[in-house]
Order: sequence, then structure tokens, then C-alpha cells
Amino acid sequence: MNTLFSSAELASLDLKESDLTTLNERTIVVTKWNWEYSQAHKFQRLALAKVQEGQGLRILICTSHPEVLTNGRGLQKPRKGEVLELVEFKPENYPNLPFPLQQIERGGGLTFHHPGQFIFYPIVKLNPQTLSLSHMMDQIFDFSIEVLNDWGVKDVHHTHKYLGLWHGERKLASMGIAIEKLVTFHGMALNIKHSKNMVSALRNLNPCGLNPETYISVEELTTLPENPLEKFREEFLKRIKHEWQ
Repeated sequence: MNTLFSSAELASLDLKESDLTTLNERTIVVTKWNWEYSQAHKFQRLALAKVQEGQGLRILICTSHPEVLTNGRGLQKPRKGEVLELVEFKPENYPNLPFPLQQIERGGGLTFHHPGQFIFYPIVKLNPQTLSLSHMMDQIFDFSIEVLNDWGVKDVHHTHKYLGLWHGERKLASMGIAIEKLVTFHGMALNIKHSKNMVSALRNLNPCGLNPETYISVEELTTLPENPLEKFREEFLKRIKHEWQ
């Protein structure tokens, strides 16, 4: 039963009590599809404060958003000796963007959201011994790969020099994390359904500094199950529950 958030807090952010479920004694899951980005961002901030205060508490948000563009703190930085050919996004050069733009705290550059994505925001306190940032990100990608393998999508990996979930040289998911007082927020956006609207909107943009044609959806690689976002959420959270005790 939810004791963290008042009914008024939830209602102000377009949430109901039924949107919150318990995964285990330490973990609350919030599920809200096609959630207005600004509302979801405000809730992340609220959840962030709760996790910073709570001993061992985790809040996992599974969502999608109406079409929106978000811009983070900066593009991926190269490792020593590495060359990254990325195109920086400068908002002042794009006065007539096709969708609203939100400037946010996460790492990474410009990215996009639409209702056909599975978006996962882990509000989790890191621990250098048990859950480092790199370990958490690897696990999120690995759990996603396992689900996609079960759906018949093979050869998905996160070993590309550009951060993300990849199928060959095509990008399926982006990851951008922010951390405050050792607690993470923001997260992963996985393209489940194909969005013609977003493909058209991105033609003159470079999400994550990449050519827009780099991006692909799961729907372009396999036949999706019924209610694919909810199905992915269920199978993904089974793995979280098993591994994140």
C-alpha cells in the first residue's frame, strides 16, 4: 500500500493510487503510459527526494510520453584515444522544432520520445560495492536484451562505442542518467513501436549526435505481441525482481 505519496500529490501529477504497485518490500513501481513529460519529470523529482531520504527504497518508473524532444547536459565524451563523430545540437539554430523541447539534467544530448517507446526511469541509490552506475546501466541493457531475445530479436548488444542498445549498426535504445546525492534519475528509452511522425520530425536533427537514420524500432525487427509496452514491462520487471533484491 502506498504511504509515500499523498493522494493530492499523485493527482497533481496525473497519477492514481492504482498506478503504483509493489515489486518487493524495497521497491515501488509506477506505471503510466503516454504521460505528459513535464508531469513525469516533476514526479521523478518528487521520487528522487523520497529515495534520498528512505533507507534502501527504490522507485522504478515505467512510462511513455507524447511526442517531445529533450536535451541533456552534453554529448557523450570520448575515452582516451577514441574519436566520436557526433553533431552537437544547438537549440538557437532550430527556432521551429516540430515538437516541444525540454532542457533537462541528464547526461547526453538531444533525444526524442513518443508513445511507442518503453521508458524506464530507475530512482535508485547507488552503492560502490553493490550497485555502481555502470553496473546498473549494464543490467538495464542486459535485461532488455533478454526480453528481446525471447521475442525473437537476436544480435542486440550494448558494446558499441556509442552508448545505447544496438542491433548491428542501428540503435534501438538510448540511455541518459542524472545523479544527485548518489541517487539516479532519468534512464532508458527503447523504441518498441515504429513512429512515422517521429521519423519525419528527426530528418533534420541528430539525436544523440547521430544520423537520424541510425535509429530503428523493435517493430521493424519482429512481430510485436499484443499490448507490447505492457508485455515488455512485465517481462523486464521479472528480471529486475530476481536480480535487485
